Amino acid sequence: MQFYNDMNNSNFYNQYDYDLFAARKREKRALWINASKLGALLLIYSMLNNLMISLYYYIVYAYKNHSVTLSYEKVITYLQGQKELISSSLFIMLGNLFCVVLSLLITILIACLLMKVNFSQMLKPEKKHVKQAAVWFPACMAINSAVSVVVSFFTVYMGEMGITVPQSDMSLSKPGALVVIVQILYVIIIGPIVEEFIYRGIILTLLKPFGKWLAVFFSALIFGLMHGNIPQAVSAFAGAIVFGLVAVKCNSIIPTIIIHIANNFFASYPDFSKVYNLPMWIYYGIMIVFMLAGVYVIFTRIRELKITDEPPCVLTSGQRYRIVFTNVFMLIYFALILLTFVRSFYYANI
Repeated sequence: MQFYNDMNNSNFYNQYDYDLFAARKREKRALWINASKLGALLLIYSMLNNLMISLYYYIVYAYKNHSVTLSYEKVITYLQGQKELISSSLFIMLGNLFCVVLSLLITILIACLLMKVNFSQMLKPEKKHVKQAAVWFPACMAINSAVSVVVSFFTVYMGEMGITVPQSDMSLSKPGALVVIVQILYVIIIGPIVEEFIYRGIILTLLKPFGKWLAVFFSALIFGLMHGNIPQAVSAFAGAIVFGLVAVKCNSIIPTIIIHIANNFFASYPDFSKVYNLPMWIYYGIMIVFMLAGVYVIFTRIRELKITDEPPCVLTSGQRYRIVFTNVFMLIYFALILLTFVRSFYYANI
């Protein structure tokens, strides 16, 4: 009877409401801080890429002219007169490689030393990671391929309507041994490692404590948007959902790095085939095998990626998504990245 009376005591409810309010306030603040760190790091990485591009231009100018200048206008004027150089695959690939590596290293230092972000948990290698990557790689390929087919129909339809949908072009021009080496280093090895660290490692580390699905969604969304064009963005988003789920279930980005490297290797084969007259039937044969294996994995093992151990949160799912979406640093980042889409569309259709 006393217990019943205590339960109906207004002081109990007042204390409960106060504790709940305080818990929500603490969680909201903690999520806002992590979302701010995430948005700031994404902005820093993006700005560093632009800064490193300028630095790369200075280095190329100095190498070609055996002299150093501080005039950026002079550097740009020189490069604009070197059409063959700046359109070559070697120039573009070396520039990309230079930018992403230095930008990643500086971003990591800022994250670890200034923002106290600990990535060690997501970088622990285990023997089972290779097996996990082998299992889920065909599924990722199947999903990417299926979505790419749908997007290609959309692109063709838009073309018939007189609207050009911009797409990226990573094909090789004037290939040589050095170009192939740089292509392999950037597209197949370094690029995937950098992207997994930025778009899976950082995002999952900062958002996972507030919801694994929250972290997976934003990692996929940002990974898709960073490609800068609709065809790649849509297929990358779909594949990144699986990437994120694999990383969360394995508590590591090592399997997704392996999957990403394997994916880019097969995606690059047609380029190498055109340059070196490699037989495409090998590529198509392997693709068919992986597609069938991917469909089998999706129908038989996709439940293994189901998230069943979400961290306890006092904020609702909608509140947590809204906090991340409306964070000022995230809003600035989304605005800049969407501007890239608008600009590419504009220049493709003028």
